[in-house]
Amino acid sequence: MDKVKVSIIIPCFNSEHYIGETLTYILNQSYSEWECLCIDDGSTDNSISIVRDFISIDSRFKIFKRPSHMKKGGNSCRNYGFQLATGEYIQWFDSDDLMHEKMLEEKVKALDRNSSVNYVVCHTGYFNNDDSSKVVPYDQNLNSTDFYFDYLTFKVKIFTPGPMFRKAFLDSMDLFNISLKRHQEKEFFFRIILRDKMFLVLDDIFVFRRMHEAQLSSSANSSSNKLKMEFYANKINYRSFVFSDLSDSKVLSYFRGFFLRYTYRLFREGKILISVKCFMVYLQSLLKIAVF
Repeated sequence: MDKVKVSIIIPCFNSEHYIGETLTYILNQSYSEWECLCIDDGSTDNSISIVRDFISIDSRFKIFKRPSHMKKGGNSCRNYGFQLATGEYIQWFDSDDLMHEKMLEEKVKALDRNSSVNYVVCHTGYFNNDDSSKVVPYDQNLNSTDFYFDYLTFKVKIFTPGPMFRKAFLDSMDLFNISLKRHQEKEFFFRIILRDKMFLVLDDIFVFRRMHEAQLSSSANSSSNKLKMEFYANKINYRSFVFSDLSDSKVLSYFRGFFLRYTYRLFREGKILISVKCFMVYLQSLLKIAVF
């Protein structure tokens, strides 16, 4: 393949039940100028063998192993894939989701026609387990007139496969935060919209998100750990807000309310030290400073 316009980046970890279908949908795209970089996160099942089968069919598929010096996890794999990407446009995707056959074509067309726009976002729907014939649309509110506040309060939803970015727009940015096990996409996209929220919206549902049993560990799913992870992610969001050019009293009030509520919630869960840290961030928010 001589020409690459789009780099599709897929973290891959023990996805043997889904990765084949995901790659088949990519193979059937109406748009052809792409490369698909599958980043292995240490799979112990048949995932990599399946990817290699696709490579034997089409050289646009490629497999790379996450370097051992990089922290394990999808965030590192997404970041490493970005380093390897040769395309003008970046499309992150997940190893268990599916893309409409016109997704790449329509996103590329939108970016090619609008040179001043840095990214385009399509709508996402979900389906349960293996029944992709019944896709339910998410209410994403992508045209919100109160975008920052609605994004922080989950009224606006952006999923990892939804946007396609110009690589040049991302080159100078920190990408996915490798310290976060939860809310990493929310933290990343908050930094994105603080920098530029003038993106294009495609009204069609081009991403089909598979809903199945959570892959996170039981420790990550416990109530107290969920609270802790939400606090850490929003602490980073608050810092990004403070050091941005955005002046929005409603967003500041959101952060103040969040840190005060979570101070009490963490305390009730027995997370005393983190509760104190949360309260200290709340005090900082009263002055709109961030010194952590």
